[in-house]
Amino acid sequence: MKKFTFVLIFMMSVQSAFAAATPNYNAYKSYLKAVMASKAGALDTAVKEYEKVVSLDFESVAAHKDLMYLYWQSGNNEKAFETAEKIDKLDGSNPKTTNFIATFYLVAGQSDKAKNFLTKTLELDPDNETATIYLAAYYYSDNKLEKSAQYWNRYLQQQPDSAMGYLQLGMVQEKLEMVEDALKSYDKVIELKPEAREAYLSKARIYESTNRIPSAIAEYEKYIEVFPDNLYVLMYLGKCYFENNEYAKAQNIFLKAKKGLRGAEAETCYYWLGIIYEKMGEIGKAAKEFEYLSAKQPDNISVIARLGYYYSLLKQYSKANKQFELASLKEPLNYEVLYLQSLNYTDWAKYDKAIKALEKTINLNPNFDDAYFFLGGAFDKSGKFEDAEKAFLHTLEINPDHARAMNYLGFSYADRNIKLAEAEILLNRAVSLEPQNAAYLDSLGWLYYRQGKFELAKKYIVIAANFTRDALIYEHLGDVYVELGQLNDALIAYALSCDGGGSKSAQKKLDMVQNKLPENDFYNAVLFRADSNYKKLFSVKAGYKMKISIGGYNALKAYLPFNYVKGEGVNIGVPSKFILGGADIYIKDGNISFEPRAVKDQIPEEFYKILETASDIFRPDFFQQFTNGAVGKKGKKITYAANGFELVLNAENGCVEKITKGGASIELSEYKPFFSSKVPYTIKAVSKEFKFKCVFEAVKVSASDSPVRKSGEKENDDNINIEKENSDENQDSSSGKN
Repeated sequence: MKKFTFVLIFMMSVQSAFAAATPNYNAYKSYLKAVMASKAGALDTAVKEYEKVVSLDFESVAAHKDLMYLYWQSGNNEKAFETAEKIDKLDGSNPKTTNFIATFYLVAGQSDKAKNFLTKTLELDPDNETATIYLAAYYYSDNKLEKSAQYWNRYLQQQPDSAMGYLQLGMVQEKLEMVEDALKSYDKVIELKPEAREAYLSKARIYESTNRIPSAIAEYEKYIEVFPDNLYVLMYLGKCYFENNEYAKAQNIFLKAKKGLRGAEAETCYYWLGIIYEKMGEIGKAAKEFEYLSAKQPDNISVIARLGYYYSLLKQYSKANKQFELASLKEPLNYEVLYLQSLNYTDWAKYDKAIKALEKTINLNPNFDDAYFFLGGAFDKSGKFEDAEKAFLHTLEINPDHARAMNYLGFSYADRNIKLAEAEILLNRAVSLEPQNAAYLDSLGWLYYRQGKFELAKKYIVIAANFTRDALIYEHLGDVYVELGQLNDALIAYALSCDGGGSKSAQKKLDMVQNKLPENDFYNAVLFRADSNYKKLFSVKAGYKMKISIGGYNALKAYLPFNYVKGEGVNIGVPSKFILGGADIYIKDGNISFEPRAVKDQIPEEFYKILETASDIFRPDFFQQFTNGAVGKKGKKITYAANGFELVLNAENGCVEKITKGGASIELSEYKPFFSSKVPYTIKAVSKEFKFKCVFEAVKVSASDSPVRKSGEKENDDNINIEKENSDENQDSSSGKN
């Protein structure tokens, strides 16, 4: 009964639908049979019945529409298209019909015909949203982006609250490179639909492509807040952190992504982590990441070569050479691999092999100017200066602006006291090309030194010393000061050279000048050296194991983080075992502050006394106050007294050994070198009045001699074209190789 009722209702509905099309009873019966056959999947029968319908009632638009799609479904495309044309003739002034035909042509892949009917629809019905959207999409796919944008804007006039419309418009504007307009469209998407993650990603993509990396980071971070487990977007964020020189953040992001990814995506994380560790100076970690990659991608020349590069930086020259040989076996005509291998040989002091590798490189790429440059360096190291000179001159033939070749050759002439006129031309040209290059300035100054023009020599070498802390430059400066009779300045220059790992000759010159200086000048020079030691470093980050005893009893042990940044002062983290929840102590320009502020009242008096002494030490004028104070010398120790302070310095290296004020004292020892500075690894703080003693032993220390690169300042990072940072060109910057 139910089945009969359903069929009856269905037949009545069909009859009702067909009634408007034709009063012809036979046509109606065929129409009903066609519908039933179509429902049953009997397409051939359905087609025959529909053909009867349109033969009996040619003006039945509904029957023609159904027949058109049946032709298409049964593979009779030609008849389907013919039927579409008939429908247009029958009812082409009806926008619903023209839209229907356009949709059919879209399904049939006849996009041009679809476009014509969509246009016709809008002529008949200017507010037809479907036709507007389809035309916008059509012009987008046809790469007629201005047209597409026009239709999306038209649609948004009809539907001003459509997040989808603004998203599509933004995509078109982005392709048109109308990035500011695209950003506004994406902002509108977010305003209308805050959860629209595509808009955040699109904005980030634009900011990234236009090198507005901080803004890209902000958008990716917004996305990650909502979708923290999208590891692919995490990788995009990690790359942006890398581009913004936020290497620690980039490292954390890629470590997180690596845990959740597999296969090629995980290998991408290993690659980026290796590059990040390289930038952070952690070459051992970089090598480990690329060792994993090398095992996974044994035929990837870029990976093999970069691993060799890292081994070379680690001075594992034999391992590096094996990597380069492996890469050369896979690609024997890859001159970049041979070039890197030659630089490894140079660092390895295997100059003959370096020369052969560079000559092969040049055979493969005769216009490779840097290959000729390093060939000159290898010849020079081998004692073949005539060959070296030819190589440098050939470098300049290929590249007349190759400043390093000018500098190396000019300095070599000056150092040998030959061809000084040619040297002056070369070195002045190099300095004009790179006026802030310390090595070039020093080379020019050294030329003037050789010519006996000591004031000119001082001018250029002082400028060079202001740009870098190179030990050889300071030694050259000391030599100039000696010739000018300025022994005070000479002593300081030689001392700075020795502090920066200078040669034995610099130490001999330092001893010689010290013996000639009046006693008071010597004391001031050592004081200046101590002051300079602290001012050279831009930042120091350290962790100290701390052990405190009060009243002769052992008390707590803890870990104390310490962070110093020039101009910003000192930050000391107070462990939670001393202050509930932990706290921070800030010292700047002799002032002490606490976060939270209430911590000050919880600090023991004896510890605060030590903090006050420390705050005075970190004042920028701390060492200067002893210039006119009382001084005494006993053995290798010099004691200065002024303003209630007593300062003990090591006469041989200028390092602070002890600072005392009142009953509180701070002793520093076990200095470790960082760049041209030294940092104490053991610090003892004592307060006799309170029977307080605290010992700090460094667990980990990192330091920087320059500010972090500002955002937007990029570094090149190519797959194989790696600049050899530890190569011969950096071992002696004043020899023309920087």
